[in-house]
Amino acid sequence: MSVSPKHQILIVDDEESIRTLHAQLLEDAGYEVVSAENGFDALLKLKHFSPDLIISDLNMPKMSGFELLSVVRRRFPKI
Repeated sequence: MSVSPKHQILIVDDEESIRTLHAQLLEDAGYEVVSAENGFDALLKLKHFSPDLIISDLNMPKMSGFELLSVVRRRFPKI
């Protein structure tokens, strides 16, 4: 019997409580979760981690979710 790999999700949110809650819910559902506190942190993590899905807050300081996803589309088109 082979075990299928867990789907990987990157959560990006500037509020720690939101990141923690979503990560816990998704991990309990069987997903592997990595979280980032802002867009720049997310881009650093994407250099070493290729998630199946990114869940991002849209209103964040430094880099909005829209800006992050624009960069992700250009640099990481397979996500």
